[in-house]
Amino acid sequence: MFRSAIVKLTAVCDIDCTYCYMFNQADQTFKRMPARMLLPTALRLLDRICDYHPQGEPEPFTIVLHGGEPMLWPDAGFAALLAQVALRREQGWNLDVAVQTNLVQPITPELLALFREHRVSLGVSLDGPREVNDAARVDRRGRGTYERVMANVKRMLADGDGALIGGFLSVANPSLPPAEFLAWVRSLPVPKVDVLWPIEFNWRNPPWTLGASHAYAAEPRYGAWYAELFRAWWALDDPGLTIRLFNNLLHVSLGGQGHIDALVNDSYNMFVVNTDGSYEYPDYLRVAGDGSASTPFHIDTDGIAVLAGDPLFARLLDLRAELPAKCEGCRHRRVCGGGFLPGRSDARDGIASRESVLCADQMHFFDAALGLIESSLQKRDTHVHSDPANAATGLQA
Repeated sequence: MFRSAIVKLTAVCDIDCTYCYMFNQADQTFKRMPARMLLPTALRLLDRICDYHPQGEPEPFTIVLHGGEPMLWPDAGFAALLAQVALRREQGWNLDVAVQTNLVQPITPELLALFREHRVSLGVSLDGPREVNDAARVDRRGRGTYERVMANVKRMLADGDGALIGGFLSVANPSLPPAEFLAWVRSLPVPKVDVLWPIEFNWRNPPWTLGASHAYAAEPRYGAWYAELFRAWWALDDPGLTIRLFNNLLHVSLGGQGHIDALVNDSYNMFVVNTDGSYEYPDYLRVAGDGSASTPFHIDTDGIAVLAGDPLFARLLDLRAELPAKCEGCRHRRVCGGGFLPGRSDARDGIASRESVLCADQMHFFDAALGLIESSLQKRDTHVHSDPANAATGLQA
């Protein structure tokens, strides 16, 4: 069952990130889309979501307002859409709303008040310390964006709106030493980040140079970076500092249920709606080629339930059945599930039948992180059973 929708409120952006999968990769769909979604289109989508998601369902349906840059949508549009979301909630629909923004422009006090009223959380895209962020996340004149983003974050905090910020979204950058990245996370006024694996790599565009696959597998650049970052995060032992991938890996490794984009990969239960109202496959598949996220479905003619009958959506909803043959006997099968989806993107089939091109990276990371978790649990178990105080009180690991 689908549990979330990425809603492209805009097909334009006020910055020009070098790695952007919307505007600077293979897919050029944005050139064929309206610059902004019309309000009736957004409200029609809300109707479709509520037709699909049952009233009283305990698990929420998450609506992520996205782009482009969603804050380029009119404030009046947000007010009208959120008023309808509130009405649907009163009628029994369990709906979460989030916005993913670059926060380069300040959000008006009136719109922030609306976000508070309607429980809208903000994810802020930021790629590390100023010099790292500003190498890739630049405006249309090539100027860095870090100081403007942080000024707007600080303004929100000063005005009492810091609780709206759910965290920061970064893209992994191995040129930045992990210790420096972790120090930056600790310095953030909201020390919560999600660190994405690189999106641009797949079997047509691997992270190694021609003929160097074996050398790369022996020393996987991204895997080594993530492993070192995990060790530093683990040693810090600060529960107030969240790195989403690491927290979720710990949860899953201890038997917890659930998944995120880079873990488990048993189901990818979301869809995208572009500014014209057309349904699309997940953004991660855009890197496979121009139009690779397009579908024949549209909210004017098709309900959400129809999507599940589409061959590629059906595969995405049941990714556990798509486990590559090479992964069957892998020691990390449960936490990896074939790997981060962009690394399996394929221009012909949508999802390649082979493992992620980042397999060596993810294997290296999981070996390091899960090994450290297991070692720590074994030490704890030994300590608990050898401690006379625990034995006397009947405590067990």
